[in-house]
Amino acid sequence: MATSTTNDLRCTTCGKAAATFMCRGCLKDFCMRHASEHRQELAKQMDEDVISFHDQLRQNFDEQMKKSPDHSLMKQIDEWERNSIEKIRQTANDARQQLLNIIDKHMDKLKNDLECLTQELKKARDDDNFFENDLNKWITTLNELKKDLITPQTINVHYDNDTTSFISKIIINEKLNILYERFEQFFGDIFISDNGTVVTHNGSYCYASVRGKYEYTSGKHQIRFQIKHLSNKRWIFFGISYRDTPAVGYGSIGKTGYGFSGEDNVWYDGSAKQRFNGYTSDFEINDIIELLINCDQRTISLINERTHKTHVLDVDITNCPFPWKMTVGLYFSPGDSVCILP
Repeated sequence: MATSTTNDLRCTTCGKAAATFMCRGCLKDFCMRHASEHRQELAKQMDEDVISFHDQLRQNFDEQMKKSPDHSLMKQIDEWERNSIEKIRQTANDARQQLLNIIDKHMDKLKNDLECLTQELKKARDDDNFFENDLNKWITTLNELKKDLITPQTINVHYDNDTTSFISKIIINEKLNILYERFEQFFGDIFISDNGTVVTHNGSYCYASVRGKYEYTSGKHQIRFQIKHLSNKRWIFFGISYRDTPAVGYGSIGKTGYGFSGEDNVWYDGSAKQRFNGYTSDFEINDIIELLINCDQRTISLINERTHKTHVLDVDITNCPFPWKMTVGLYFSPGDSVCILP
């Protein structure tokens, strides 16, 4: 007699009664009674787990829809905004302080220039020693000082419009003060012409030097020269000296002189040292020479625009105190000539 396959299947729950139903979800077999209990458990899970979870999620969704501006991701943007504003505020404060420092130095220089002019005017008035050309010169100087007081020519504020950044960087520049220098006080056999812009060594073979009109105590300044004539000795001195240093004979540069000359000489404290820091002179006729006077860093620099060579020299203010004056020296060079470029 054949045995029924159905009778061989037992209920998963009780293991006794013959299984008459198989759940298509879990693929387990149940008897009549436990099949009904299994469906009740599924219905309970449906209500307690799925429907309840769904209803809670739907409620949360509705609440979030009402307060999207308060989304947690918004807090990240708020934090980024606060940090960015703080960085901008700090950068602005740093720029303000930098600008104030530059303005203070600029005002100190103007004060010094005005004081020098005051003394010059007082002396001329007391001595009753002035003419039309002096009046015109003083009016021009006063206008220049007034213009520089209202709109400083050496200070610039601009923005770096970098296309990779949506906020431009603010930049404070202290430009080189390019003055309209003039040759004024000379020592030795020298002739000044062309309204103080050209100096020429006369016929003797002796040291001679000339100093500029302006005094330098602060800031950065650029003076450009052109060598108009140069003898085979190729000896010219470009540099500075202390305003009140006497200059006569061999020492026409002065004992406080700092600068660069022919014969590969670097001068400091009025003495020459050959090839100091690798310096070699390379002067030629028509060369344009830049003398950079940096009072703040206490250095002077010489640049030959033809050779692009740059030489820097530290100035010891205990030996060469402020105010400084631009100094050009000529030697063994009858007819040698240098002019100041605008």
